Amino acid sequence: MKLKEIFRSTGADVSNVDDENRTMDLTFSSEAPVDQYFGREVLSHSPGAADLSTLKNGAPLLWNHDKNDIRGVVESAHIGNDKRGHATVRFSKSAKGEEAFQDAKDKIIRGVSVGYRIKSMKQSGGDKANPEFTIDKWHPTEISLAPVPADNSVGIGRAAEGGEQDVAVELINEPAPSTTRKDPPMTTENVAAQAVIDTARSEAAGAERTRIATITALGEKFGKADLARKLVEGGASLDAARSQFLEALGAQERAIGDVTGAAGYIDVSAKEFKAYSLIRALNAAITKDWSKAGFELECSAEIQKRAGRDGTNGFFLPMNLPGDTSVANARRMLNAERATSATAYGATINAGQGGGNLVATNLLAGSFIEVLRAKARVMSLGARMLSGLVGNVAIPRQDTATASYWVSPEGTDVTEAEAVFDLITMTPHTIGARSQITRQMLMQSTPDIEMLVRDDLAAVLGLGIDLAAISGTGAGGQPTGILNRAGIGSVAMGVNGGPITIDALIALETSLMTQNVDENDLNYLTNAKQVGALKTLKDASGRYLWTQYPGVFGQRTPTPGEINGYPVARSNQVPSNLTKGTGTNLSAAIFANWSELFIGEWGVLEILPNPYGAGFNSGSVDIRALQSVDINLRHVASFAAITDAT
Repeated sequence: MKLKEIFRSTGADVSNVDDENRTMDLTFSSEAPVDQYFGREVLSHSPGAADLSTLKNGAPLLWNHDKNDIRGVVESAHIGNDKRGHATVRFSKSAKGEEAFQDAKDKIIRGVSVGYRIKSMKQSGGDKANPEFTIDKWHPTEISLAPVPADNSVGIGRAAEGGEQDVAVELINEPAPSTTRKDPPMTTENVAAQAVIDTARSEAAGAERTRIATITALGEKFGKADLARKLVEGGASLDAARSQFLEALGAQERAIGDVTGAAGYIDVSAKEFKAYSLIRALNAAITKDWSKAGFELECSAEIQKRAGRDGTNGFFLPMNLPGDTSVANARRMLNAERATSATAYGATINAGQGGGNLVATNLLAGSFIEVLRAKARVMSLGARMLSGLVGNVAIPRQDTATASYWVSPEGTDVTEAEAVFDLITMTPHTIGARSQITRQMLMQSTPDIEMLVRDDLAAVLGLGIDLAAISGTGAGGQPTGILNRAGIGSVAMGVNGGPITIDALIALETSLMTQNVDENDLNYLTNAKQVGALKTLKDASGRYLWTQYPGVFGQRTPTPGEINGYPVARSNQVPSNLTKGTGTNLSAAIFANWSELFIGEWGVLEILPNPYGAGFNSGSVDIRALQSVDINLRHVASFAAITDAT
């Protein structure tokens, strides 16, 4: 059945009004039967029936389903034990948002309507003339305020952008009349029929042999012989077996991210870890006297043993220090900005340049003035961190899907077109960061400098990893980033580059949609120059196409807004110095499903202090940190870029 977007109204049932934060709770759906244009409808509120991903990711709060009249945003949504949909909404500070908020509080607006798409439904009663359907899979996309709750038999089934979609419908079938088997007399026709039956049996036996051989081969290829045996004995079809292998391999892939037992993650109590001091370890490494840093030395030795590493002139830093420390926290630091650990407010740290600012009696260490850094963004957009890796890693991937064919003429064999599996690999690439810190600060600083030193190393490494994910060259020890990966989609602005246009953005989006890319984590990433350019785009009527994004995107990354319905993240890590033809200083813009970006982390972080470095004359100590990572894309088709925007 082809169905359009559906709307249904309900009472607002407003509660928990928060005037300060401009939020309130409301109900938006229930299992009450509603007459729709295709029959009587019951929305299932059983676990898993409603896909709330859009509502949870900041769906708009509209006025009468008008997508150009946004009054707020959906903060959260869930299905309650009362079999109703509940949401928390936040109203905008615009005049219209303020008006709607006040009217809802005063119960002048009493209706709420939800727009949703039906994914599948089953006939649960009625007859051909008046069927009743239970919607067992549905996807709400927006919540609207309804000043006058609509009659559910009127205005239902209005088309959303994109028109109709196919919906799987399971109908009630009339039971077939029972029959009593009678063996037909043996005739020439029956003999011919028996021959056909024998041929079919032979073909079935051949298909069974193929099934067993294929499942067994898959088990050997992916090291899942026990699973293959169970699937063969259980009579699983080839398609079902492939799904089971992918599920098992996916669980294996997810386990890669389990850092339990990884070399850099040592098992000590929280009390012991609280006593760990990076500054004490640095002092010991500089003086070669570990008598006052026995616990830190013990941690380093344990990591060295577990990682099978040779000795170091420095020390190995645990990756699971409490309080968001170390470069393991580069995951968080990929979306944070920290300053260099300077006693003075300069780029380097020298003994005579104001070190007393951090050792003063009334020091406000929490007010340390940080250096301005570029913003790391790829992790906050949804990239997946695979932690605690050991050795080279191979992740299984289904490259192509099984194809289906129509049989013609009747009786001919179905064309065989099996799914193809391959592997994506990840190997360690080492990234390093250097900083300077004075010996005086090491000896005299407040406890807060401990966190400053750790966070600075994490920020520098995090930005380096973020930059590699975007534009790593694949040469000189770097991983290969998105912009240098063969096979990603691309849209050109001109022979020598050109200004970005809405048509180019649509082409960029289309290049992904035609590849069946998952739409859940699609977002733009570009630099400040291109965000400025996007904000100037207008439609034929002179109206700006840029939409100011209300709130915090994904509750993680501040985004300036959205264009053509997709959020835009901004970071000057995205290059603005590209060239093409005679064009220079060209910028990139990436459109992608960011959950398809993998960042592998090998969990051993090596710290080496050097008292004889560039800051020797001023008493400064160089600190070098080394960490091994790699970047890869699960599917290159999930990424597309413009690289020649003026």
